[in-house]
Amino acid sequence: MSRIVVKPFVLICALLLAACSPPPPPTPSLTPQNAAELLHYNNRAENWLKFVKKHDPTCGYKLDIPDQSSHPAAIDLDHIVWCANRPGPKEFDASVQFVYDKAAQRWVILRFNS
Repeated sequence: MSRIVVKPFVLICALLLAACSPPPPPTPSLTPQNAAELLHYNNRAENWLKFVKKHDPTCGYKLDIPDQSSHPAAIDLDHIVWCANRPGPKEFDASVQFVYDKAAQRWVILRFNS
């Protein structure tokens, strides 16, 4: 008889613990510095920047990170190559998608297109 009473008690405790557990923390913001660092350590992005700079040394990546008050898990940035404080020519254009890897608890580059 005690076995029958123990199983519902364990089940009720497990449900209460699950219901009372805190919500997962919000996705941390991606800072422009973190985004630039990720691009620097991405081989494809770094090689593309070297290629672009061979043609125009005034070029570089300009990362306008949008508002993240909604804690997005992915951020897409288009037209990130700028030359002499103006958008770069179409042939130098690039885009990047950053995603938050919950398992590793850090931002990563999912896609870089040039």
